[in-house]
This record gives sequence, structure tokens and C-alpha cells, in this order.
Amino acid sequence: MYKVMIVDDEPWSRKVIKQLGEWDKLQLTIIGEAEDGTQGLRMVAELAPDIVVTDMRMPGIDGVELLKALNDKHPLLKIIVMSGYDDFVYLKQAIRSQAKEYLLKPVNPEELNAALAQCVRELQQAKQISEVSWKTPLVFGDAASLDKYLEYRQLIYGYLLDLNASGVIQTLRSLGAFMEPFQAEQFDGSMLNKIGHDFTFMLEEFVSTSELAWNHIIAQLEQLPSDQMGWNSVTEIIGQIERMYIQAITLLLEARKNRNKLDLREVAAYINRHYNESITLESLAAYFYISKEHLSRAFKTFTGETITDYIHLKRMEKAKELIVDHKLSIKHVAEMTGYPDLAYFYRVFKKHYGFAPGELRK
Repeated sequence: MYKVMIVDDEPWSRKVIKQLGEWDKLQLTIIGEAEDGTQGLRMVAELAPDIVVTDMRMPGIDGVELLKALNDKHPLLKIIVMSGYDDFVYLKQAIRSQAKEYLLKPVNPEELNAALAQCVRELQQAKQISEVSWKTPLVFGDAASLDKYLEYRQLIYGYLLDLNASGVIQTLRSLGAFMEPFQAEQFDGSMLNKIGHDFTFMLEEFVSTSELAWNHIIAQLEQLPSDQMGWNSVTEIIGQIERMYIQAITLLLEARKNRNKLDLREVAAYINRHYNESITLESLAAYFYISKEHLSRAFKTFTGETITDYIHLKRMEKAKELIVDHKLSIKHVAEMTGYPDLAYFYRVFKKHYGFAPGELRK
């Protein structure tokens, strides 16, 4: 079971969360409750929860500081944020801290359990990534060091999913710095070779799920670690892995750029995920490596809507939900749906629904 911790200065609020969560169904267990951010940080370090459900308005270290600290010290932790409708500054910090969900109080049980379920899915995926079959066990001096290695490994895989070369490079070098002190004691050529095989296997697993065959990529990479190769240092093996990963990312980016068939379902899904950001026909065309004209024509044929109209449609659907179901202020709704200009939001809303957003409340 995955471990959950609740951080909220109000006992009744913590009680509500405990009552609303479908803990057994989701295979979750509550391991602790903290009354403020200071206690929360200490308990996270001591209890190592997988998920934290936290309020934002608290004495001492408030939610903003807590999220920054958790994101810095525990980057793999899944965070669900709760707060009142008027705390928009907290929402922005939640987004920057990669919180999985921002729940408005009073918390909707369906939204809470949906957020918890999403965290469980991501944790299960991460576990699958970390479960590699070794010919012989990968041994560090202690369990904590092995856990740290696996944390770095998971972060690197996350950057690989995003084809983020700079993220891969930075994290690999941090992993190298972490492993250096162990080198004299534990990392002979055999152990370094196991690490090379681990990262090769992880890259193979990733590329095998892409649109290109693994053999097409692997044939173009540098020589991979093999049982006959001898590694003399952590720096050497990290450098090899880095070159291999960056080559693969470059090849996959080129493949995406050069592919002939545009999957319009993928374009629509991208808009559905990023509708609240500053996306335009131009930015979408650049992202999918296609001309604006071709994308515009193909998308209109596929959906019956222009790109711009489809973006507005998704934004308007979310705006209505935020106004009716969550009772947010019009200003905050505009910001959360991608309209920093409030006057423009009013115009688009009225054109879409036939009445002003304020009238929707009535």
C-alpha cells in the first residue's frame, strides 16, 4: 500500500479528508497528520510518505513555503493541494511545484479520489520503471543509498519521457557526483558495468514504446556497455550513458520532426492538456513540426472547428465549470483559463454563451 500524509492546521478539515478518501479501494493508508508546515516537513522526512495532501493557509511555514521545500527536498513526492477559492496566489505556486491537483474547499469527494487515483497510477508506473532484472544484485552500502540511486534513475526517466536533454544531462551529473564517494569502496568494473546495463535497459524500454523500432535507434548509437567492457571510473560510465541518452533523444526528436503522418488526435489531446497556456496555431505548428496552413486545414477537417475556436471552446467549458461548480471570481477564472486580459475574457465568454459571465451565477 502507498502511504499518505495530511497537513492541515484544522482538525475538522483533516477529519473530513479521512472520511472522503477511498483509502482501501485505492490501496492507500494514512500514516500521519501534521498541524502546520514545519511539522509537516519534519514528518515527511521521518515517515517518507508517497503522497501528501496539504492545506495552504497555515501558521508558521505556510503552504507556499511548504510546497517549495517539498519540491526541492522530495522531488518525487506526489502533492495534492487544498485551499479556498480566493487563494489564487497559492494555485500558481501549486502549479510551479507540480502539484497533482488543486482542490477547492469544501473538497469534492470525487475530485479528491480522482486526484489520489492519479497519484497511485503514477506511483505504480514509477515502480515498474525501477524494477529491473539484474544478473546479480546492485549493492550499495545501505538501503538509503540504493533508494537515492533509484530516485535519480526515476527522474532521468521522467526527463527522457519529455525528450528533455538538459534535464537528463543535469540529473546524470548529479548522480555521478552522488556515486563518486562510493567508488573506491564498492564500484569496481563489474559494478559500473551493471549500472551501464541498467541505463541501457531503461533506454531500450522507452524507445521500444515509441513510433520507431528500437533497432533503428540502437544501430545509430555509440557502442553500448557489454560484459567484456571494463570501466575505470564513475565519470567514464556516466559520460557514456549521457552520450547514449542524448543521441537517442536527438534521433527521436528528428523522427518526430520528419514523420509524414500528423495524428490529429494527438493535436486535440495536446490542446486539451494545455488549453490554459499561451497556445496558438503558430506554437502548435512548431511543436508538431508542420506548417500552419496544413495544420489549420487538417484540424478543421478532423474536428469541424478551427484551432482557435477549439481552444476557446475548451477554455469556455472550463470557465463555466469554475464559475458554476467552484464559485470562483471572474478574474481568477479568466486567469486560470488562459485569458490574462479580463476584458477580452468577457468578450469571448459573451460571444460563446450569449451572456456575460456574471449572469451565469444568476
